[in-house]
Amino acid sequence: MYVDLSFHLNQMQACGMRRLLVLSGDAAWLRLRVDELIERHGGDWLWVSEAEPKGKGVKYQKPSSVNRLLGTELRHAIIDATRGFHAEAFAAVSGLLAAGSLLVVLTPEWEPWASLPDEDSLRWSDGPGPIATPNFVERFRRCVNEDADVMLWRQPDPFNPALLTGDAPWQAPNGQPTPAQQNLLSQLLCAEKGNYVLLADRGRGKSAVAGMLAERWQGKGECWLTAPAKASVETLLAWGKARVRFFSPDALLALCGQTPPDDVDWLIVDEAAAIPAPLLYRLASLFPRVLFTTTVQGYEGSGRGFLLKFCAGLSDLHLLHLEHPIRWAQGDPLERFTRRLLLMDVENTLSDSSGGSYRVEDVSRSQLVENEGLLEQYYGLLTSAHYRTSPLDLRRLLDAPDMAFSVAKDERGAVIAALWLVDEGGLSPELARDVWAGRRRPRGNLVAQSLAAHGSEYQAARLRSARVSRIAVLPSRRRRGVAKALIEAQIKCARARGLDYLSVSFGYIEPLWAFWQACGFELVHMGSHPEASSGCCAAMAIVPFTQEANALARRAKRQFLLNQLTQCSGLRHIGAVAPSPLDEEDWRELAGFAFAHRSVLGAQVALYRLLRHREAACPSLRQLLDDRLDERQIIERFALSGRKSLIQGWRDEVASALAAIDGERCNYWQSWATGLTTLEH
Repeated sequence: MYVDLSFHLNQMQACGMRRLLVLSGDAAWLRLRVDELIERHGGDWLWVSEAEPKGKGVKYQKPSSVNRLLGTELRHAIIDATRGFHAEAFAAVSGLLAAGSLLVVLTPEWEPWASLPDEDSLRWSDGPGPIATPNFVERFRRCVNEDADVMLWRQPDPFNPALLTGDAPWQAPNGQPTPAQQNLLSQLLCAEKGNYVLLADRGRGKSAVAGMLAERWQGKGECWLTAPAKASVETLLAWGKARVRFFSPDALLALCGQTPPDDVDWLIVDEAAAIPAPLLYRLASLFPRVLFTTTVQGYEGSGRGFLLKFCAGLSDLHLLHLEHPIRWAQGDPLERFTRRLLLMDVENTLSDSSGGSYRVEDVSRSQLVENEGLLEQYYGLLTSAHYRTSPLDLRRLLDAPDMAFSVAKDERGAVIAALWLVDEGGLSPELARDVWAGRRRPRGNLVAQSLAAHGSEYQAARLRSARVSRIAVLPSRRRRGVAKALIEAQIKCARARGLDYLSVSFGYIEPLWAFWQACGFELVHMGSHPEASSGCCAAMAIVPFTQEANALARRAKRQFLLNQLTQCSGLRHIGAVAPSPLDEEDWRELAGFAFAHRSVLGAQVALYRLLRHREAACPSLRQLLDDRLDERQIIERFALSGRKSLIQGWRDEVASALAAIDGERCNYWQSWATGLTTLEH
């Protein structure tokens, strides 16, 4: 039987509120309820699910692409969570909806839900298939049951939704800046040169402020705009009208490289936390005034972490804030529910512990799940220290297998540091060889797989290890040995568990490497190119415990040093560090390149050695390694169809060279690399 929600929607509109409606039941019952809602209540009805609904006349979007709608405003949305709950999409959609809107979430039947596999877990759990997520489901159900403004309709129960608990009248925006917006505009319109960062939660009108700045700027120069996607800046462009020009970040950098932007007074960077920090720094150096806007907390990460990581490196920094919502009323039920469910206010729960003793202790997942205060402190520390922390990390923390957690607490029991470990390795010999050969990439095992795939350590993925995924310390307790104490405790624990090594992956900067080195880690791998998110090369380091791990560390460090040498000096010095005859390790690496899917970078030292043999003609490969031509130049010189044919040509050249040097050994190693022989080497 249909329940008319018109009175509730009218009340929500008058109060400037939005509400969550949870429909829980089987597929046929849910379909009937949704059809009734869409038919009787007009609106945009955004539908978010992995599969597009048929014949419903809705605006469809996959969960992974909801971010394309940021900056727009919609009336009513449906999130289909019957097969999986995409937490980032939920957070993003809750920020898109206008006052008076419903966010409808479809779930499986209420009681069995916690035991059902959640297909969203494939994004954040390293197992081969989806897993049940009882801890997150229970958290969602508890938040629903404890919130009087959430409407829950369970099949086959009757539905008698309560009215809003607050019904104060609300004044909708009238197109004029609020007093808070006007205050910021006044500062910006008379701003001298500098970097201005505007932090605000969703719905606070930060894009409108940026657009008004572009519209009202009276300087001689132009206002330019950049953002992760043009579709997300509709509000800003509407306010700025013809006074602002949009460029994608990459296009803007390319343009400025050709012509300095001397006639531009302002660059506005919308949703800055979603743009790699190195790119932001380059943009900041090109313009006299830059306004960065970003969300304090949301699906894309933490604004406070953005402050710590990015803003700390800006000169002439001015921080601006907007506290109160304008697109909906203060105390909005949907915003309140979203923030509680996804722990978006936990940074405010952190204590200000500046001194005194502390103790290090392990924390079980059940302790985190059952103790909300402990969970808030733990997750809050991670959020404050890592600005890429998102709701996906919360889902992983609550339900992903093979995780371990530890904390440091002060005398009052407050958490002052947090550590998150992930178990890795233990792959079968056959799977480990396939990883090394480039044929398979099972989920997880970041360091173990990297040492196998990009180094020469095909057995690395067989060893059992744990990786430090996150570590965070309260700012007031940093540089006092707390983080080192956490690591030392985990080294002791890993030894006791019989693990082969402890590992970490981090963006390489000297101070950070000095910390890991002081903790006993040995550098075993370095990426060849800076990562977009950090601007640093990814470094990997391990603390070996067993004989096998120590041998792995020695070989990996040697390979790392040789890789660094060849990248810096090319072929000129390779003879000084490599014997002329090919050894067994060379044959294995070369066979992996020629007959499997090993990369040039992973096999580069062996490839350099191969080129010292007169039997190795390898004309196009020599163009890369000896003459230092780039791939595009080689493709043109050899009239190839593209990169795929170029790489296959290199593999064929190496295969021919190996056959010419020693046909019998070539046949053996070809069989080994393709998995046709046993793992004796």
